[in-house]
Amino acid sequence: MKNKFLYIALVVLLMVSCKRDSDPILDDPDTRLTAELVANQAKLVAASNGWKATIYPSGGKGFSFYFKFLADGKVDMMGDVNNTSSGATQTSTYRLKALQRPTLIFDTYNYIHLIADPDASISGGANASGLKSDFEFAFAGIAGDTLKFEGTFYGNKMSMVTLSAAESQSILAGGLKTMTDANTAYVAANKYPYLQFADGTKGALSIDPTSKTMKLTYLDSKGIVQTKNVTFAYGINKLSLSAYLNYGGTYFNELLYDSASKAYYIMVGTTRINVQNSPVPIIPLSLQFGFPSAFAYRSINIGTSLPLGVTSGFNVAYQASVTKFATTLVPSRTLVAVRFALTSNNTATVTTQNNNGTTTLTAVATYNYVMENGVITLSNPIYDSNWVARTTQLIDIQNYFLTGPFKIDWVTSTNPNAPLLGGLYRTIDAASFFYGTL
Repeated sequence: MKNKFLYIALVVLLMVSCKRDSDPILDDPDTRLTAELVANQAKLVAASNGWKATIYPSGGKGFSFYFKFLADGKVDMMGDVNNTSSGATQTSTYRLKALQRPTLIFDTYNYIHLIADPDASISGGANASGLKSDFEFAFAGIAGDTLKFEGTFYGNKMSMVTLSAAESQSILAGGLKTMTDANTAYVAANKYPYLQFADGTKGALSIDPTSKTMKLTYLDSKGIVQTKNVTFAYGINKLSLSAYLNYGGTYFNELLYDSASKAYYIMVGTTRINVQNSPVPIIPLSLQFGFPSAFAYRSINIGTSLPLGVTSGFNVAYQASVTKFATTLVPSRTLVAVRFALTSNNTATVTTQNNNGTTTLTAVATYNYVMENGVITLSNPIYDSNWVARTTQLIDIQNYFLTGPFKIDWVTSTNPNAPLLGGLYRTIDAASFFYGTL
């Protein structure tokens, strides 16, 4: 009887085993993974016009790539890494491998490896880690015509969207380099771009082609400076942002380029908002000028001459000092620097330098100051011995700084190549202001 029961149990076990072997739901995992790899390669190859891939490495910057995958394991590639990669295709190899997830591996050194190179001199980033980008990407999902990936080492996200014939042709014709060059020209021609939102608030846009970063800065309802940062990659007639920038209910994740007007704009629904340009920064200088290190600026500087393209009542006092140094001393001297600086939370200095042909001599006036609502009031001047010795030559500048209070603000110039200028405007005469570089 015991042997009979063992025989029946064995038959049942064999029947269950046979059922499992024939059940497709319980196929061997390796078999299913192999089938998935085949299906994934079919998706890659099926994009007859290629793919546009976007990566924002954890080490900084953003990058766009063109991929055209072939069934024989080769891939044609372009990217906005540098002038070479954005202007010419490169053919290398790829493969799909079953790791923990189906994984796309670019297995020969190519453009995508440039941003993964640990040598910071290649694409930027930190020494020994570079931009911390990936060249092996696990499949992470599909959304419409977009494939999503995740880097296997640094975990960077990569998205790939199918290209139209026109988009593909534009990239292959050098469209990424065209956009790179257009952005460089735009930044040179538009020093202080901004967006004006529906409530009248202006948001300053700072675009840095070197770091491929964009910054939106504005004043909130309490008058506090708010700043939001993203990285960007070049697209066809646009900059693609790593995340949304927003002010209130206005959100945008790309800056579109109008090649006819050579200007940027954003789309909010069906509404176009043009990026405008200001002659001076949008955020008031008074909110950025102060002694603690949290402030961006704390001094205003004149070098060997006044900045060009500015008309101010201070020019008369400055030129009078220049003339006196040149005509009242033997040997004559040259005024080579004037600098206003905050040296503590309540102390400011005016430092001048003059040169007698062989030696540069420094004279300093020290003041107490109070700053309220962007207006600075100077008091209790103390002049050092060098200043006292040169009173005749410095009297016009000396008297000028006794004519305050002064409002701190930006200074405009008719010189298109002028550096960033700030000034101390006399509150009783806004046409007269001390000014220089920040």
